[in-house]
Amino acid sequence: MTFWKTGVVLLALLLAGMAVVPVVSAEVQANNRDLGTTSIEHHKISDDYLKDSKPAEWLPESEMITFVISQKTVGKLDQNKNEELINIPIEYLNSKSAFSNYNGIPSFYLENDLAKNEKIVLIRMPQQMYEQLIKSSHNGKLSLPENYFFRYYENISDLYSHIERDGNTLKIHPSDKYPIDDDSTLLNVVKTTTAASSQTAGTAGRSVSGSYSLLDETLPYMYAAREHAVRTHTDQNYDYCIGQTKPFSWTLLGSGSDQFTIFQEREYKFNSNEEIEIVVKHSDRNGAGNLDLFPATWRSGAQTQLSPSDYIQFPGYIPIDKNDLPHSYGYHVMFASGRYTIAFEDMETLDWLSPYIVSSAAGTTSFTELKGSSEYDRRSTPTTNSFEATTVVRDEWARIIGDSYFQYASNTWTQITPMTDQFVSVSLNTDNGRYTTTSHAAYP
Repeated sequence: MTFWKTGVVLLALLLAGMAVVPVVSAEVQANNRDLGTTSIEHHKISDDYLKDSKPAEWLPESEMITFVISQKTVGKLDQNKNEELINIPIEYLNSKSAFSNYNGIPSFYLENDLAKNEKIVLIRMPQQMYEQLIKSSHNGKLSLPENYFFRYYENISDLYSHIERDGNTLKIHPSDKYPIDDDSTLLNVVKTTTAASSQTAGTAGRSVSGSYSLLDETLPYMYAAREHAVRTHTDQNYDYCIGQTKPFSWTLLGSGSDQFTIFQEREYKFNSNEEIEIVVKHSDRNGAGNLDLFPATWRSGAQTQLSPSDYIQFPGYIPIDKNDLPHSYGYHVMFASGRYTIAFEDMETLDWLSPYIVSSAAGTTSFTELKGSSEYDRRSTPTTNSFEATTVVRDEWARIIGDSYFQYASNTWTQITPMTDQFVSVSLNTDNGRYTTTSHAAYP
């Protein structure tokens, strides 16, 4: 991916006969920059990046840890609740006498003497993550963002009715009494972005609002990307960011003759000039129109991303059910002890993947930039398919190095300028401190 610069012309009209594909444009350094070849400034995900990978398997219960305690207990223990962070004394969680096991599962702890109709809270994460968070905690408390690790239930029966066993994995669905997300706000953002996009359709042969120009149809492939950046406060260093990516909608009509891929991403840059991307991939008819979620890592100056074999652990990609949209996936990106760790969770079932782990460059000390991106890679003649893809990404939390508490994204990132266009919108919601990116791609 390339870096946004004021005054740079953003290229993205892709012709199909006499129509324009108003999908996405690349941040470039000059108006006539050749988008048909890769360069230091332009990262292109290789077509065969996932060819040796396979669908990931969610962690078995033996590698998870779960606590179920009363909401009353949380209120007593959490004397120092900070906004949407819950602080639980580690000494209490480690107290063997305070808990019993659920259904003989040694990693699933129920608080003793829960009353039949007592409101309860469930705390859940991978065992490995729990140990890492304990290790980096301060003041004897485990401080966690509420919406990524906690679920609330009316009582223990309500919880049990929402637990589904799938082989060695437990899927724990949210209670109907405590919905996990409100799509109304996101839907308004999506409507605004897609409406702006539709206004550019049919503008063949000319630039649109001075921001787009035609691409050379003779190039071996068409590749375009629109990116917007938000930078960190310069006086703070971060080692852990949390957010969620939500494939929102995906429609695809047409034959299998077209060859193209749409990527919609959250991108993180580090002070070492390396990047990590959280990628939602939309495939053409040859790929059955499937959606996949996976991370990508770029070395400083690299033109192609690291292959799966370069990861210490590579649990595969997450196949996204295109008939079950919108659907949210939490992502956790962190670095420590010379390596990056990327973990995914299903926000609806609290299933987690084994983390992706890869070594970081020497001198890596902090996240420096986050970007929103929508990209289109066409590898054949002008497209005849019609499609529309939208992904909404929320960057919510960041942890300052040396501090056990997470901060709102609005306290840790600084938006350069408000950035909204037809295909990528990065905006700050001042009501809840989140940065929300809406990525859109459509034809015609």
